[in-house]
Amino acid sequence: MPSRFIFGLLTLAMGWSLAAAETNGLADFHFLVPGLTAKELPVAIKNINNVRYRRDGKLVAVGYDGKVYLLSDTDGDGFEDTAKLWWDKDSLRVPLGMALTPPGYARGDGIFLACVGKVVLLLDTNKDDILDTEIVVATGWPEVDNRVDAIGVALGKDGSLYFGVGIGTAYANAYRLDKDGVGHVNLAGERGTIMKVSPDFKTREIIATGIRFSVGMAFNRLGDLFSTDQEGATWLPNGNPFDELLHIQSGRHYGFPPRHPRHLPNVIDEPSVFDYAPQHQSTCGLCFNDPVNNGPTFGPRWWSGDALVTGASRGKLYRTKLVKTVAGYVAQNQLLANINKLAVDVCVSPKGDLIVSDQGGRPDWGSGPAGFGQLVKVSHTARAIPQPLFAYGASSTELRVTFDAPLDREQITEWARHAVIEGNRYLTAGDRFESMRPGYDVVNIQRATPRLTPPIQSLELSTDAQTLILHTTNLTQAVNYAVSLDGFYGAPFDFAGDLTGVEAAWAPRKSGNPWLGWLPSPDLAVARELTAPSTAHQQLWKQLRAAGMLTLRGQLNLWQMLQPAIQPNAKIDWEPPVELVTVTFQSRVEFELRYSEKTVVAKKAGKVYAAEVQATGSDEQWLRYQIALPTGSGDPQLDIAWHTDLDPRPRALALRRSLVPWATPPVKLDAVLRTVPELAGGSWVRGRKLFFSETVACSKCHEIETTKDKVGPSLMNLAYRDYVSVLRDIREPSASINPDYLSYEVTMKNGDTLTGVIRGVTDQEFTLMDG
Repeated sequence: MPSRFIFGLLTLAMGWSLAAAETNGLADFHFLVPGLTAKELPVAIKNINNVRYRRDGKLVAVGYDGKVYLLSDTDGDGFEDTAKLWWDKDSLRVPLGMALTPPGYARGDGIFLACVGKVVLLLDTNKDDILDTEIVVATGWPEVDNRVDAIGVALGKDGSLYFGVGIGTAYANAYRLDKDGVGHVNLAGERGTIMKVSPDFKTREIIATGIRFSVGMAFNRLGDLFSTDQEGATWLPNGNPFDELLHIQSGRHYGFPPRHPRHLPNVIDEPSVFDYAPQHQSTCGLCFNDPVNNGPTFGPRWWSGDALVTGASRGKLYRTKLVKTVAGYVAQNQLLANINKLAVDVCVSPKGDLIVSDQGGRPDWGSGPAGFGQLVKVSHTARAIPQPLFAYGASSTELRVTFDAPLDREQITEWARHAVIEGNRYLTAGDRFESMRPGYDVVNIQRATPRLTPPIQSLELSTDAQTLILHTTNLTQAVNYAVSLDGFYGAPFDFAGDLTGVEAAWAPRKSGNPWLGWLPSPDLAVARELTAPSTAHQQLWKQLRAAGMLTLRGQLNLWQMLQPAIQPNAKIDWEPPVELVTVTFQSRVEFELRYSEKTVVAKKAGKVYAAEVQATGSDEQWLRYQIALPTGSGDPQLDIAWHTDLDPRPRALALRRSLVPWATPPVKLDAVLRTVPELAGGSWVRGRKLFFSETVACSKCHEIETTKDKVGPSLMNLAYRDYVSVLRDIREPSASINPDYLSYEVTMKNGDTLTGVIRGVTDQEFTLMDG
């Protein structure tokens, strides 16, 4: 089928124009939370890969083409309007990852950059505000045909530099299988790793493996290192099916390639802190919402410290709150905006705005170093409008959306006219505004999956007016739900919810008011942090200091705890063993745990009381549990961690693992089968002849059955692509330019010019491959 598909399209496309259109205007930002506005900076510069503010308030922008700019606001209107070249030498190829030198840095003022073949420090040695010196911090790993490799940079407080080295061409043969099917993965090699360079630049070491492409990298305010990582299921069915946010810890393996009984048996695939679903978001940019130059943070105060992440292929801007527990990090995510551009990076400004770098072109790679994108400033302007905190299933017939301030009761009637609830496993808030998608069959599967449409019977506000209550029916399937609310303070907004969390009930021992409601996690430290802005939950935390009994009821989804998911319509060549999962609950006071008709009284373990649940995971049945925790001795504590029989190291319980008591597993639907439209007059036989013919000569630049290096990318993965995107690539080959195959023009001393793809660079020579 793949060959027929490819060659039929080639036959149809012959003779059509190969022109590509380039647009250069303000991106179509659609915000999914109220009060945000966007305005393009009035500068015209080529596609920018990274943005950060310098301590003097100037914006540093790193170009896809290796140029570095300083942007300034000359008229004082709050928008940078001039761009000055800070680095203009042709020594950097595809820089993707930057870190500015801190104040008082011993080597001077400058910037660290990761690019093809090296990580460099560019310095301004004569203090004229022009970078004039390049120091190579790290180089020497096998370049594997000069593709995007060094990627993502972060500078530690002790002066150590961290960067990623991408997996290179191994994404297409992750286990390095030879002709006999024997794997040769080398975990001691530097590709597919996170590296650490000593402050004096004299030594470097591998601190983590299993990385595919660590595009964004940053330290949070607690000093922990995080990275985004690109999904790889297009090339390996269980190779990071989702784009990930990773907490980088020394000695961990992050799943590309994943554990395999023959090819890679001695690794543990570390789960991500958060998966940006559904597939093919292409998470790239990462920064933390911390003050810049002692300025304010972006958005409401409770957004402070959160991770800000961009998704390029589907045009997304995310805010991800991270809570650190005794066993690791727990994440809660909110989609802030859909963008009709490739959103590559984001940073916070000294005035508390965001700068989002959007590139021109189309998924997956955009218009490359020669194309023009835009820089957009996002501001929180209407601060008086209430912001949504979370949406959750309060019962099998009720969905609630809680806000950080009271809502306008007079608008209830208008909201009720326009409110809609939809749900399925691939749904996210704002799907109706998603205007850009990469061309993969799994994306079509997501869009074709039927949606639940629970009717809204009535809509009301809570007593404190901070919670919108939607009465509906049959809210039991544990899928993603989205509430669409047109006319919300003058604009359409969408809120994402699900059936994760736990039912909480508190009864006082003597006098007092009982409390019944929902918490996002049974881990009380996580629940307290995530509900902090909610008035109703603030009351609960006060009440829990009094003597009484807190009862938590829910279910645990213990399926595939250390096993990566497999993308739809795919399978792996081995059967993973059944995991035995142990979940440990700990508190300062004695408590009771019930599960599977068992009652366990927590036992003293050092300074805490602990109780365990042991069970095997299932995607069809979850483990019901109930905890009775006495209160009255200060803030209540309940810490949760888990491990499996494969690896005893404790890990934090992700929010998606805890579900309310009435939730049921989603109804299984067969994946939509891949269909190829009939092409009028098309013939895969004729297409095959054209592909290998001397006239068209496609095969001189492209492979369809191997990943053997040629001047053009391998077409092996077209079996996963959809008809529309492949046809687009044939008709408009410049619409999306893979940085692995950028074309360079070389001018010789005698005036002759050569054009081709660079393959291999040393201090004395480089190799250029033409068609």
